[in-house]
Amino acid sequence: MKRKFHRWLIDEEHADEKDAALYDYWVSSQGSSEDNVEMALQKIYEKAGDRSLTGYRSYWLKPLRYAAIIAVLISASVYITYYYTKKTYTQIATIENYVSPGQMRLIELPDGSKVQVNSGSLLLYPEKFVGNTRTVFLVGEANFKVKKNPEQPFIVRSSTMAVTALGTEFNISSYSDDEEITATLLEGKVKVVCGVEGKSYLLEPGQQVIYNKEMGASRLCTAELEDVTAWQRGELVFSSVTVEDMLVILQRRFDVHFHYRPGRFNEDKYNIRFSDKASFEEVLKVMKAVIGNFQYRIVGEECYIQ
Repeated sequence: MKRKFHRWLIDEEHADEKDAALYDYWVSSQGSSEDNVEMALQKIYEKAGDRSLTGYRSYWLKPLRYAAIIAVLISASVYITYYYTKKTYTQIATIENYVSPGQMRLIELPDGSKVQVNSGSLLLYPEKFVGNTRTVFLVGEANFKVKKNPEQPFIVRSSTMAVTALGTEFNISSYSDDEEITATLLEGKVKVVCGVEGKSYLLEPGQQVIYNKEMGASRLCTAELEDVTAWQRGELVFSSVTVEDMLVILQRRFDVHFHYRPGRFNEDKYNIRFSDKASFEEVLKVMKAVIGNFQYRIVGEECYIQ
């Protein structure tokens, strides 16, 4: 767990998401401290398990962001300390819940809100909600049942979307390697803000907003709620997805790794539903029958597609 989270922290591919998460916590925190900055830097070396951060210096010292991050996994928690480069320092106790591929987890937040987190997802939230909002940060997919508090709106942030609610139930899918981010409202009412242009939507139950990260465009749709919430019941649903998209979903679901040559699959889209009892190989057998020209070989946690 510690090694995986450390890889996530230093991975430049997801740098913008991590910047946003840590910056949000800096903005929402109260109070500041200028104590023990050098000690904090030393803890980075000790706790992250590296002798030196030289190779990552350009990341840690991003202008107007933060100059140091301490990542210490204690059970399911990571304590992150960073300081702002304008000589203002803050220390925040932040809980990190990473759900491994093939797993799901139900989490109760400090305010009593409940979050069911899907496989291959990361949820960051403060040990205690302070300030005017209750802000959490999500990479992956989760279902939120928010405890009502009109005085302190609940905000879920991802790389390019923010969902604000007072008390409601909604689902967000925001995996780093997906082209689209989706927010779906099940009950209540939420406000969704997308992209740098800040286009906003007020959703009614059964509606969803889909934001395309590459195109920077969003759209409002009517959701198939049974499909959106299928993962919570352990079901596996492919809804108008390509074969490559299926393989990405299966990697998260079963903690496997696929090998296939680039351009192996066309852009045809499929709709397939599996029960919660379907095994990995059972899923592949159905895909082989439906797709055709789909040969596979499983070796441990590796799967080779011919």
